[in-house]
Amino acid sequence: MCPEIKRAGSSDKLPTLFTTGGCPPKHEIYMICFVRVVLKEIFEQGKDYSWQRPGMCPECNNHKLHGHGFAARYFQGFASCLYLKCYRCPGCHIVITLRPDSHFSRIQSSKEEIRSHLSHRQREGRWPSSLLSRSSLRHWLANLTRQTLAHLGKIWGAGPMAAFDRLLAAGVTPVSRVI
Repeated sequence: MCPEIKRAGSSDKLPTLFTTGGCPPKHEIYMICFVRVVLKEIFEQGKDYSWQRPGMCPECNNHKLHGHGFAARYFQGFASCLYLKCYRCPGCHIVITLRPDSHFSRIQSSKEEIRSHLSHRQREGRWPSSLLSRSSLRHWLANLTRQTLAHLGKIWGAGPMAAFDRLLAAGVTPVSRVI
């Protein structure tokens, strides 16, 4: 159990709030495993979708993984959230969330849709008509430029779509804000 929180003004002259002991934070390690699934089937079947259980824990190679509920995630083109299956390893306590391999982590649009919009912008000089917000499209382009500079350097001359493909092949999310 966590210790009490003491307030300043007592005789020990400490900052406004502090804890008296080492209350360990709840550490859970989360991992995303990308799997080949069809989002439309997940949408239609909801939590009844038959997820393929991973063969072993990617962290400690334990063969026993237990169901750990669902994570609600939103994807472009679906009005409500989709429930992605989570598993927990009893050995290392890691929580594994299964995510469609057609999407980047933390991005609601598919890789194909992102690449298509960026490619159209490069070819035509303007964004295609789309339901996606212009600000999202501009962010993707700016982030692609930033990732290209960070990973491929200033002398990269093959163009943004070649950079997108090269970064993707290297395991980098080309439109991520995080370098």
